[in-house]
Amino acid sequence: MTQRQKEVALLIASGRTCKEIARALGIHFQTVMKHRENLYRRLGIRSALSLALLIREAGKD
Repeated sequence: MTQRQKEVALLIASGRTCKEIARALGIHFQTVMKHRENLYRRLGIRSALSLALLIREAGKD
């Protein structure tokens, strides 16, 4: 996972919308959408909630 994907993942997991993430990172909305699509596919998940739970579990290690 790239550093940018990690940033996007943390922001998604914190409940930010794709538009909010795009503004915060200074990237295009569609770029955020693509990062989200790639993250979900790579991790085998379908929702921001699943992503948040994965991040939470990973942080327990």
